[in-house]
Amino acid sequence: MLIANISPRGKTTDTGFMAHALHEAGYPVRAWDADESQHLTQWSEAAGGFPFPVDKNATATFATDVQPLKDGIDLVDVGHTENHPHIADSVLKIADLAILHMEPSMADWQRVTKPRTSTSVAEIVARSAFARSGRQAPPLWVLFNRVRTGVNSAKEIRDMMREEGWNVFSVMIPVRDDIKQATAFPVERAARGPFGELVTEMETKGLIKHG
Repeated sequence: MLIANISPRGKTTDTGFMAHALHEAGYPVRAWDADESQHLTQWSEAAGGFPFPVDKNATATFATDVQPLKDGIDLVDVGHTENHPHIADSVLKIADLAILHMEPSMADWQRVTKPRTSTSVAEIVARSAFARSGRQAPPLWVLFNRVRTGVNSAKEIRDMMREEGWNVFSVMIPVRDDIKQATAFPVERAARGPFGELVTEMETKGLIKHG
């Protein structure tokens, strides 16, 4: 199974924690750095190596270069979708699931649906259907990150998006110093925090499963 983690923001940190939480939950995991910044690769190297492989392929030939794991999960950190659509298009061509990482703010909502100068993330995912064998885009789910405690806007925007037909995870990733600073350190016990809860929700919804 291949999961495309797409922006507008926060996706590299989320990808790293998701990969660790999935690994700790017993899934065979391989991470892909499909961002030209190579932040995921640098994080792995700074941490002395993750307990699963991190490979690089930030190219428009991702779909033809990569053979997804048959009995595991490939997590792809896709380069900022609006700025590198050629990479996103290729990853989405073979993705089984796309997760959109965004802050629950009107600014990110506008970036996702109605950007001023580029194709929206929603349109990029939708157009991938034309390049896929079944002529259907991969399922798209929204994960809110950098959520501040006590701020009601997250629930309000989640409700608004759900009313408009978006799939939005109930789990939200909070603003936390250990998450923000983790890109310089190894990740430990990711499954015991919000990313472990995310794995459980994905299992409950049938988005992932062992074997």
